[in-house]
Amino acid sequence: MKKPLTFPRSELPKSKPRIVSWAMKRKQKKLNQALSVTSSNVPLNCPLVGCSGFGHINGQDTAHVTLSGCPLYHNMSFEKWAEMRAREEGLVVPESIKRSSEASPSPSKCKHKIDRSHQFKTTQREPTLDDLASQVELYQFRRAQQRLVSTSEADAREHLLLCARVALNSRSSPNNAFSENIEFATEQRIRSVIFGTWDLQPWYQSNYPADLSCLPTIYVCEFCLTGMRHQVGYNRHKINCGRTFPPGSEIYRKENLSFFEVDGQRHQEYCRNLCLLAKLFLRQKTVHELDQVPAFLFYVLTETDQSGSHIIGYFSKQKAEDQSDNSANTVYNNLSCILILPPYQCRGFGRMLIEMSYVLSRLEQRIGTPERPLSDLGIIIYRRYWRFEILKYLSSFTAKSINIRTMSQELGIAVPDIVSTLLDMKMLVCYRTQYYIINNKPDIDTLLSTMKLPATDRCIDPSCLHWTPNININQSNKSPSSTSGGGSSSSINQKLHKSSFISPNDSIGNI
Repeated sequence: MKKPLTFPRSELPKSKPRIVSWAMKRKQKKLNQALSVTSSNVPLNCPLVGCSGFGHINGQDTAHVTLSGCPLYHNMSFEKWAEMRAREEGLVVPESIKRSSEASPSPSKCKHKIDRSHQFKTTQREPTLDDLASQVELYQFRRAQQRLVSTSEADAREHLLLCARVALNSRSSPNNAFSENIEFATEQRIRSVIFGTWDLQPWYQSNYPADLSCLPTIYVCEFCLTGMRHQVGYNRHKINCGRTFPPGSEIYRKENLSFFEVDGQRHQEYCRNLCLLAKLFLRQKTVHELDQVPAFLFYVLTETDQSGSHIIGYFSKQKAEDQSDNSANTVYNNLSCILILPPYQCRGFGRMLIEMSYVLSRLEQRIGTPERPLSDLGIIIYRRYWRFEILKYLSSFTAKSINIRTMSQELGIAVPDIVSTLLDMKMLVCYRTQYYIINNKPDIDTLLSTMKLPATDRCIDPSCLHWTPNININQSNKSPSSTSGGGSSSSINQKLHKSSFISPNDSIGNI
């Protein structure tokens, strides 16, 4: 039996001493702390069917929500990705990774769960790459994937949060609405508007010039509505801007609220800037070109303080002479577009703008109706206004018969709008080929008591209005004679007041 070779003490091979710096220890400590999350707290959000959502190909995170970060999708375990990262950075793989990898369920036993309803599901994985290249080249490719995902992790997280917010707003929309919103949300657009002291978050894209629309933040003067690119120019403009109120004529003032009538023909640049600002919050807004603005009148509602008159909202309408029938006692569009800026919404200013449009229509001896189609919020505001005005009119009505056309003349509301509102409140019935309005006083008083009354400072005071129509009306306002309701039983006459018969030639709209 041979004896093992012996070496002198001076000839023994010496191992190189490993120097561990303080920075390396700190980096290892951060890695151990980042991996302290157990697998039970990992959210199951991976789109790959069968994946538990555990691990990440960056070798550090214990959860993933995308296919690009899924270890199972890339046909490698999370432990191998962690070893690759630790080897490149000179660290030691923490024991928590090995324990979590052993405790994680297998793909066959994992029940797939998706927290976001809009997220897609897939069963396809990355093709196997073992036979396509050598082990060294494959290792370099995997390492490149790991570095790429690590650098773009923040962008991916921001994109997922954006998709989640868009999906939350699209739950009540059609099926194709989500794809349209995603395409809109991810495109390059204005995301912040500095408007005076407000930082507004736009809802839609506007047709600003290319040098403004490509910026994430723009600055708009709250008095002249001029858009600017940089804050330095915006601060200089505020010092040199000599305007403190909208152009045009002030037609209404009560306390600190005022209405300004701005003619699009005389102030084209201001009206165009107003339309561009409104397009950021209105989907259906189309009038923004200089050749379209002169055909409209703009009524701007402002709130006045020591610094000037600040815009609350506005409504526009097409000039009466530009509409097809500009004679008196005819139905015409008394409102084309309405906007309340987000800081002033839900405070009663929308109803104030609508009431002003009808007050001006009555002074012009015209019957007004809003331009169609109406937005969802516009329909809600108009329905509320029509319901309140009709109920208030019926509660004070004492005659035996009611004529819908007479009601339309006194309220300034079009007949189709009155009919649709009465049908919505179930107060219009058909009896023996005749239409009747249910004018039951107790029921009307009950409905009025359930409605929220408008604030006194949000109602138009006719004594504070100083305005004359833009056109001369020579025709007198002749109210049609009311018809009596004969031929019905006495029990029906107690609750039903007959209205004028609506012939097939009368347009009552979609009711």
